[in-house]
Amino acid sequence: MSDRMFDPYTGEEITIDDLISQAKEQSASAPGMAFAQPEEPAAPSQMPYAQQPAPQPAPPAQADFPDEFMPDFGDAFDDYGVYDEPAVHLPQMGSYEAGGYEEPDYEEQPYEPYEDEGEDAPPPKKPKRKHRRRFVPLFVKVLLYLVLVGVAAVGLGYGAWECAQDVLAFGRSDDTLTVTIEQGDTVGDIAMMLKEKGVIKYPWLFEFYCDFTDSNDTMDPGTYEISYNFDYHALVDGMIANSPNRTTVRVMIPEGMTLSQICALMEKNKVCSAADLMACAAETEFDYWFLEEIPYGEATRLEGFLFPDTYDFYESDDPERVLDKLLSNFNKKFSEQAQEQLELLNEQLAQRLTNGGYDESYIASHKLSIRDLITVASMIEKETAEASESGNIASVIYNRLCNPGNFPCLQIDATVVYALGGIDHPLTYEDTQVDSPYNTYLVQGLPAGPISNPGLSSITAALNPQETDYFYYALDNSTGFHHFSETYDEHNQFLQEQNSNED
Repeated sequence: MSDRMFDPYTGEEITIDDLISQAKEQSASAPGMAFAQPEEPAAPSQMPYAQQPAPQPAPPAQADFPDEFMPDFGDAFDDYGVYDEPAVHLPQMGSYEAGGYEEPDYEEQPYEPYEDEGEDAPPPKKPKRKHRRRFVPLFVKVLLYLVLVGVAAVGLGYGAWECAQDVLAFGRSDDTLTVTIEQGDTVGDIAMMLKEKGVIKYPWLFEFYCDFTDSNDTMDPGTYEISYNFDYHALVDGMIANSPNRTTVRVMIPEGMTLSQICALMEKNKVCSAADLMACAAETEFDYWFLEEIPYGEATRLEGFLFPDTYDFYESDDPERVLDKLLSNFNKKFSEQAQEQLELLNEQLAQRLTNGGYDESYIASHKLSIRDLITVASMIEKETAEASESGNIASVIYNRLCNPGNFPCLQIDATVVYALGGIDHPLTYEDTQVDSPYNTYLVQGLPAGPISNPGLSSITAALNPQETDYFYYALDNSTGFHHFSETYDEHNQFLQEQNSNED
């Protein structure tokens, strides 16, 4: 290999010694640098081959892009969805010199120094607050605790004593008073009534006692005589239906009173209101054999079965209890022997109708029921002047019932008075024409039902009538008793004699 070299620009032969000398000269001209960078580099044709720079590739030609360049990424980002630009846009940043950037308009809040500080002094720091721990002596804590416990104990003790006094009625007088429980009153109503009368102090405590002892349903409507020194237990026991402290009323029901008159009498004696008794009589079911076939709806369904007697009731008594007491008495008075006598009476009447030529169908339809018998007894009760003539009046009624061809109507004046609701004048012809199922001047046979509540003597007379041939009777003004006649002529003659005596 030859060690000869030629300058590529001049074509002259150069040696290695010549290259080394050129390198030393360049090093000496720029100390600290291996190679000094000329301010204006020589043209490549004037530089040695070794010092010529490597050729640089030409920069790529710059394409003309649109104002807004949008690169196309294909479908690489399809799974990310569509980006919605927010409604509020930040200002587009640009060159400050070009005016693309707008500096925000901040309202400056200059720091105002304190009076004793300069303008450049920083704001003073707030000193930390020192918390001083307070020391409470132990004996003070103990004393405070004892005071609080004592106050609470005294308060609870006083409250307990007050409640005990009210429940046990300590220190109250033995005076008596009358209290009334109305129908429908609740335990709260009763408690307030007792407080208003000064019997108790705390209604809420009485309600709690009644609830705790299941006494809410034991107190009954009525009027009771109690004492101020009754404790809660005695108060509850003293306000029940069978309590001996309940105010009682003795009522005497005369024989022959009607249902409406009995109800008015009960109201007068403060037993029940007449309206409550009438409503109870019409709709309440009473379990007695003699009421089985009587329909509900009218108070008169009990007419005749309210047995006249003397009874003890409570003030503000229960209507059902009052009526049941009267019905129960009738059930006792009309014994099994009386029922047997009614069967015997029906047999006697059937025989008389048979003798009169009436068939079995007519006889069966006119058999007397217990209500029919009491209807006859009620007419006897109202027509009789004294008990001794009850049997004869009964015979007149049965004689006409067994001879309906000649006497289709009983013509009992008392039935007309009942139909009119009572009258205060002598019976007139116009009165006898009143349209009512109780008017026996127009209705054939028995009236619609009893017209009074008969006594035992009238019921006995209806069961055991006298055997007579009387078909008429009229009041003898001279004696005050009735005159009985077998024929109309005899009866008419007696009436004429009565009229002449009056003149």
